Amino acid sequence: MILTIFGYPKTGKTLLFNILSGNDVEVSKFSATTNEFHKAVVDVPDDRLKRLAEYFNTPPVYAKIEFLDTGAISFGDAKNATFIDLLRRADGLVHVVRAFEDEEIIHLPGEINPQRDIDSIEEELITTDFLSIEKRLEKLKVDVLKIKSKELKEEYDLFLKLKDFVEKGKPLREYDFDKHEELIVKGYKFLSQKPIIHIINADETNYNGYKDKNFMGGKFKSFFTFCAKIENELLELEQEERRLFEEEYGLKDYEYVRENLIKKSYEIMNLISFFTVGGDETKAWTIEKGTDAFNAAGKIHSDIQQGFIRAEVIEWDKFLESGGFSKAKERGLLRLEGKDYIVKDGEIVHFRFNK
Repeated sequence: MILTIFGYPKTGKTLLFNILSGNDVEVSKFSATTNEFHKAVVDVPDDRLKRLAEYFNTPPVYAKIEFLDTGAISFGDAKNATFIDLLRRADGLVHVVRAFEDEEIIHLPGEINPQRDIDSIEEELITTDFLSIEKRLEKLKVDVLKIKSKELKEEYDLFLKLKDFVEKGKPLREYDFDKHEELIVKGYKFLSQKPIIHIINADETNYNGYKDKNFMGGKFKSFFTFCAKIENELLELEQEERRLFEEEYGLKDYEYVRENLIKKSYEIMNLISFFTVGGDETKAWTIEKGTDAFNAAGKIHSDIQQGFIRAEVIEWDKFLESGGFSKAKERGLLRLEGKDYIVKDGEIVHFRFNK
């Protein structure tokens, strides 16, 4: 899973990247704009996996997220091919929005206004998609006349609908695609179709106000408020000292961004985790919510999917409460499920298959 961090210059993108990745990429108030970007692969925190690994005395293998930080690239230009490519690569987008005051750092859009900046970025994503749709329609219009193809006609008709939709200022994540339409548009990687989290970078004086502010949410769209500069400093402190500073800054109920961002990413991208245990490792696997056992098996290996017989399934907490597979089986908690079984979040799954 890839999440790309972007936004206007000097909003705290790289500070956020450092917090998420544990890296120490240099941050300057006055660095020049470049096409440089940073990349890091990080573990998805999961206390359930940790507890299971402790039970089996094997190393935990966490699910991974790759973060791309667009560095000092300013959005604002739907024709910046390098920047657009970084966004297209992503499974989800993280837009960092400035809400902190600093007289030394000029905010290019003008006065501090998070809602305006969110609306502006959303408009840029929609504009980029509009240009892509319009370009594709021009080619389809010619091809449909030349070639009598049901597939081309279906794509042409769909793109006409999408053009009308985005012209009304609506992001494609709000369009109700059916499964066939999703297959048609999959390769285009439309930006406004991607799940997005708008992260409000506040300071200690206005954090609580922005945290409680009701920004407009929607389908595959979420919000989170944090204090990049303060959080970066707090993470360097020991637990007790950190608690004292939280109180001093007025951040007693502060929500740290790393775990909460990943949690929100899973929610808006409709993802869950299941676990495999035993052997040399205890491992978390990421799948879309609603994935059946047959396709979940394919996440591990195609041979397991092709030779699928049954899936042994138990909730992770019920397994630990039972004290092992044998006792769980005696209590009727270990179930045998078929190909069509929908795997749930937090389940331990062992696949039986023909080798």
